[in-house]
Amino acid sequence: MALIPYRDVPETDQLKLDPPLLIGGQVAEEFYCGDFSCDCATGHLRIAGVAMSVDLGTLRVDFLDNQGGAVRESLRRSVRETLGKGAITTLRKHYEDVRGFGKNLHFRYVDWSGVKPGELVLWQHAFRAEGIPLFTMGADESAEGQGESSEQQPSPKVTIGLQDAYCIEPRCDCKRVVWTVVVPQAGNTVQKVGVVNYSLVKKEPAVLETAGGVDPNSLFVLVANLLSSQPQLVTMYENRYRFMREQMSPLLAAQRQMKSQTKARPVATANRNEACPCGSGKKYKKCHGAS
Repeated sequence: MALIPYRDVPETDQLKLDPPLLIGGQVAEEFYCGDFSCDCATGHLRIAGVAMSVDLGTLRVDFLDNQGGAVRESLRRSVRETLGKGAITTLRKHYEDVRGFGKNLHFRYVDWSGVKPGELVLWQHAFRAEGIPLFTMGADESAEGQGESSEQQPSPKVTIGLQDAYCIEPRCDCKRVVWTVVVPQAGNTVQKVGVVNYSLVKKEPAVLETAGGVDPNSLFVLVANLLSSQPQLVTMYENRYRFMREQMSPLLAAQRQMKSQTKARPVATANRNEACPCGSGKKYKKCHGAS
């Protein structure tokens, strides 16, 4: 889950951002899950360095670090009172605003630094609101010549899905897309039939693996004929590859560099009773200064 600050949502003619929420006279920073495929209905607040979650349905308020104390309990009561006086309606609206914003930009808030060199990233992981693209063609397009009998009968339709994945390694430019080929099943499910590598340079598919009982040559012919009958698909996946290279690869490089710099940075120290330099809101002796 990647949290998106409410303040990052841009104002438009239809959407005007609300002023910051005040809890006990302090500004509450708001964060929401921008994953459009998620329906957690949860808001996240940070007040004076204290992070907490709010169930937008039940109004339950919890501290994210599971620590209590009289001061924190007082803050929790203030949050509940503010929500009960109508602020919960505002938070619910902000949740929907962030979800709409995250539909296209959620990927910018995801930590991709754990992606290993050569590891592929699904397009669906970058754009969580999108499903697997499905394509339909006639049987005469999905198999080689059927003989004269095929001209006397209506051609049944064949539908397959191509779940696309890409290498986003900054130092790589393999110019390929890897498809997990699936067929739709009942109940909005799909069944995997194989994996195909497609070279955007050679414009050629190559079967990498097949599910049990699936003939590799038949899978090759199926994908090759689909691309031949619908040439616009190649352009679509070329555009997706270009997007991943231009947007995701620099993002991955920047996140890796930031993590490297963070590890190399000397740890700041403080008096044991002062606030911890990490910004947690806890005293140093109870945070990074704990023995």
